[in-house]
Amino acid sequence: MAAAGSMKSFYIALAAVALGGGIFILSRAMKSTPPLTTETIAPLAVGPRGVVEGSDSAVVQVMEFSDFECPYCARFGTIQMPDIRQRLIATGKVRWTFMHFPLQGHQKSPTAHLAAACANVQGKFWPMHDMIYQNQDEWVESGNPERTLAGYARRIGLDQAPYEQCMDQRTAWGTVLADKQLGDSLLVNSTPTFYLNGRMMPGVPTADELAHIADSLALVRAATRH
Repeated sequence: MAAAGSMKSFYIALAAVALGGGIFILSRAMKSTPPLTTETIAPLAVGPRGVVEGSDSAVVQVMEFSDFECPYCARFGTIQMPDIRQRLIATGKVRWTFMHFPLQGHQKSPTAHLAAACANVQGKFWPMHDMIYQNQDEWVESGNPERTLAGYARRIGLDQAPYEQCMDQRTAWGTVLADKQLGDSLLVNSTPTFYLNGRMMPGVPTADELAHIADSLALVRAATRH
């Protein structure tokens, strides 16, 4: 009888632990952060918009509104952008500004934009930008894009603790929203959309087209100085 009583007490204790664990898990789930979307509100970042690459004195200033889940943006980012970066940005002819513009229909895009913005906090936006576009199919089709993106963060050498904190607390989301607000004010409604020296460009520019424009404007600038 004593043994039976001991076993009964054991099972009661076990059930209590299981019940307590279930309550803890349920409470964690109820307190979980809602999914990140383009409608998620945060204080807008102040200061200059976008992420800049290139010389301030470049004759051509390009502003690109882009969505990381957009296949056309990925095609531009992986095919045209490396050529533009090498031939025009690195040589001081073009100054490039990337503007976050996650489209409403792309459910996983906001997480990728947040990851890139968190990478930018550590000065590594462009490596993350390249990783996201080069591996677009992988993270878009992933059941857990945040975990996949965290793998990219490790591969480009981000300090993991502040990156994970930035992602968990969404501290850089206001940067994304500020860029998108500017795009909305300019009536941007598709990606990629490009502005060259303040004017919207038709279509998607190539490195050759931008080089021709840069050379022409450089001649005009030189002539006005004499």
